[in-house]
This record gives sequence, structure tokens and C-alpha cells, in this order.
Amino acid sequence: MVLTIGGVPIFHYSPDGSRKLDELLSGFLTAITSFASEFGERSVQSLAFEGSEVMYEQTESDIICIFLADVNAPKKILRAVLRDLSRKFMNRYSVEVEMDIPVESIFADFRGEVELSLKYYEGVLKTTSSLSSFVVPSMKADSSEMASNTHGFLDQYHRDFGGIGNKILETIDGELSIHDLSAKLGIEEKAVQEAVEYLAIWGVLRISKMCPQIEGADERFDAYLGLVGLPEKEYQLLKRAMTLCDGSRSLGEISEKLGVKSERLHEVLSKLGEQVEWKLVDVLE
Repeated sequence: MVLTIGGVPIFHYSPDGSRKLDELLSGFLTAITSFASEFGERSVQSLAFEGSEVMYEQTESDIICIFLADVNAPKKILRAVLRDLSRKFMNRYSVEVEMDIPVESIFADFRGEVELSLKYYEGVLKTTSSLSSFVVPSMKADSSEMASNTHGFLDQYHRDFGGIGNKILETIDGELSIHDLSAKLGIEEKAVQEAVEYLAIWGVLRISKMCPQIEGADERFDAYLGLVGLPEKEYQLLKRAMTLCDGSRSLGEISEKLGVKSERLHEVLSKLGEQVEWKLVDVLE
């Protein structure tokens, strides 16, 4: 929902079309913002209820954008979504919001933008959650510079993730997977993945799946395996994986076909060093 600082609702969207927030509640929500400002606070960040939470994003033009979300929803990710949508709203209606009496019908066509954006956000989260930790994030310089310089992206990111988030951001180099970032930084993979999802929502990085490629076995390869000295179980796993490691399948896809954990297959393939070529195939741009 989008409100004026005076509590007038100028835009409303819900997936099922129902109107969750009426004008009376709108006035209450903006009154909370005014109350916070009396204590020197820019704006309320959120209000929690028993089963839901109201999340705020106040723009420089004193327009308030609000999410009403389930109390168990991923708050950091939704915060990124809300900030992104508020930016898009202000970019599109910078003139209209300055009207003395904004009319809700003027902003009705923003519904299409919301639906397109939500489809994109859902795609991002579905992609990242289904690819395990063996995907490689890489920053897009132009997008990250735009976000940090003009939309307060870095400030919000640091508020949400603190020092851990800063370490993750600095270490993303387009070569390390989420699994590798976790190991290098000593941070849980779940925390790294959440930060990557947050950055992906903002469109400042691309995500690539890791596709191992092993050239056809020959006498030299067999000799190399002899030097590596793989245990019997690892050797048997490698032999099963050989035909699948052709550079077209991700590590996760191969692991699923073999019925083993991705971490286990990655451990075995890593022992082969340069005998395995890791191709990075973009799955999110």
C-alpha cells in the first residue's frame, strides 16, 4: 500500500484483490510515523502483530510504502523488495505525488508494475533456493554502483546484515561459490545465501551454476587417479559421475541423478584439481 504522509491511501495491491488496509487503518499507520518523528526518528521500520507484520518504507517525498506480510515471512528479503518497489513508484510518479490532493485512480496502473516485479522476485528466490550452495554469485559493477549511489542500497544492506554482510559483499569475486564463501569467511551457508538472495533482488549480481566437465578417460587420466590415490568409494563415485560431467549439467543435477549429496561429489571432484574444468552457466541475469 502507498500512503501520503497525511494518511491518504493512493495505491493498494493484494494478490487476491481484497483490501486489507482501509482509510481508518491508513490514518493510524501514518500517525505512528508522525509519533516516531517526535523522537527524532525518520520513520517506523515495522509494526508486529500476532499473525502479521506491517513493514514501512518512507521516501524523501514523505510518501509511505507499506507491506502487510505474514509474521514468518523472510523480513530481510521483503525489506529489499519493498525498497525496490518504492523506488520504482517514485521514479514513475514523482510529479503526481506532489499534487495537493492525489487521486488514487492516477496510480492504478502501477498494479502491472507490482505484478511484474513480484514475478521477478519469486523467480529469483526459486532459482537461488533450488540450486544448493554450489552457485557462483558475481557483482555487476554498473548496477551495484547505481544502487549504492542513488537509492541508499548499501545503507539498508548494512543495516540488515551488519558486519557479516559487508564481509560477504567484499568477498564475492565471481569465482567463489556460496559454499566456498561460507568456508572462507567462517559464516553459515544459510546466512551467505540469504545475503546473495538480497543482492539478487536488487539486481546487482548474476548467479551462475557450476557445471563440471571431465575430458574422456585415457591412460594418462588413469595414471593421474593412481597418483591422487582416491579411496575405493570415492573412485567408484567418480566412475559413475564421469559420463555426466560433460559441462552441461550442474553439480546439483549430477548429484541428484547419482543419489548423493552435492557436498560429497564436490569434495571428490575437487581432489582432481585441473583435471576438472568448472564451467559457469548463468541462471540468473
